[in-house]
Amino acid sequence: MGANHAWVAPGQLIGDWLSAQAHLPQYLEARARVAGAARRVASLSELCSRITQGPNPQYTSNDYPCVITRNVTSDQLQMSGSNWVSAEEFSRLQRFKLQRGDILVTLKGAGSTGKACVFDTDVEAIHSREVGVVRVSDSMLNPRFLCAYFQGRFGRLLFDQGTTGSTGQLTLSTTYLKSFPVPLPDRRIQDYIGAKVELAERCRAAAEDHWQKAVGLFQSLFTWSAPPQFSLTSVPAVAELSGRLDPKYYRREYLDAVREIMACEHGWEPIGDLVAEVSNGVEYRQFCSDGVPYLTVTNVGDGDLDTDGAPRIPVDAPISDRGRIAESDVLVVRTGSIGQAAVVQRDAANAIISSHFIRLRLHKGDLGQGAWLAFFLNTELGKALQFRIAYGAVQPQIGQDELLRLPVPRLKAEVRRALVRGFLSRSALRAHARQLVNEAKADVEALIEGTLDVQAILSGTVKAPTADDIPELVEDGA
Repeated sequence: MGANHAWVAPGQLIGDWLSAQAHLPQYLEARARVAGAARRVASLSELCSRITQGPNPQYTSNDYPCVITRNVTSDQLQMSGSNWVSAEEFSRLQRFKLQRGDILVTLKGAGSTGKACVFDTDVEAIHSREVGVVRVSDSMLNPRFLCAYFQGRFGRLLFDQGTTGSTGQLTLSTTYLKSFPVPLPDRRIQDYIGAKVELAERCRAAAEDHWQKAVGLFQSLFTWSAPPQFSLTSVPAVAELSGRLDPKYYRREYLDAVREIMACEHGWEPIGDLVAEVSNGVEYRQFCSDGVPYLTVTNVGDGDLDTDGAPRIPVDAPISDRGRIAESDVLVVRTGSIGQAAVVQRDAANAIISSHFIRLRLHKGDLGQGAWLAFFLNTELGKALQFRIAYGAVQPQIGQDELLRLPVPRLKAEVRRALVRGFLSRSALRAHARQLVNEAKADVEALIEGTLDVQAILSGTVKAPTADDIPELVEDGA
């Protein structure tokens, strides 16, 4: 058995805390590594003009967004899903208004504390009590270097060290944040690492621009739009009746969506006509530290697959063919977070999928066809069709047979190519962003571990990537 105790020197005590949890060996080792990483290590309070948690606003009308825990992911800001406050509430809480460049840190909730990202938008917004703000003021510290440090292994360990409370009520206090140790290497080193985070922000902004243009083009072809609320009555035609007897299936808005697709100028086709093979994924729960990615619902979002963040299973795990994916396959979330789909691209083709996905293997098997179907299923129109066929109150699910019957509009070839180009460009830019953030985190870890080639950076031999290194940004003229 391993040792169930550790010796702690007086100088290693964290404030006036006497809890064993805060003084576990891995936390003390992380602090020691950070302390030796640079000539100067300062506390966060010495470098920032503002370190605070937000208020408890009243959520009423949709005038201004309020950033909450779910908007702060492990490497980026996701403004979709924000709570909203009225103009009056926003005015009353002006001192909690966010500024571009602020670092957001999640403060509450099991599994949620210590996530950090840059507020990289000019949107007028405030933050809630569960989200802390760190606003850098000292010229000795690059905010994006700080964010990469927060997101990396050592930052995560020190966040965990300062998290207190019981399961479900875990809290990271701003008092602890103020004493958080920050290594301060030469500003040129910080700028080199911070440039990667900043370039990742540019990639994400360009990706969103590509998506909005593609969606705008698609929506210009249809009059249907997602309603703010559903109507209470509907009169389906006899031909629209099926074996389903639940009222939700026959909501007027869902019927209108289907009718508009079926009235498309160039016709329509059921998903089943595009598909050569359909299957659900597989369940496998024997994870390992190094193996093939095992994709779950948490690894798909906005049409993208994130294999980097997926758990791993052994390479030789006994997985049936239905759990294996290939380039151009379309994955549709079938349970839980309904309304999400992604096309498999080359970098994810060796992954295994969980049983929460339906895998569609297309007849043509080309990436363009898969990207078109994934794009359509991620539009509001495509999501409405999926919500319509979902069944189950507590855990909504989609069945294979009904999915295959969903109608897909036929569009002019040049229009479809433009939509696919926008969809794939967004995917590529988001992949660049993830890679850049991962590189920045790895650089900070290497700096702390003493393996970063500092001299090569200082001499200019090694330079930070720029927009010229991202093909999609070059094409955009960014």
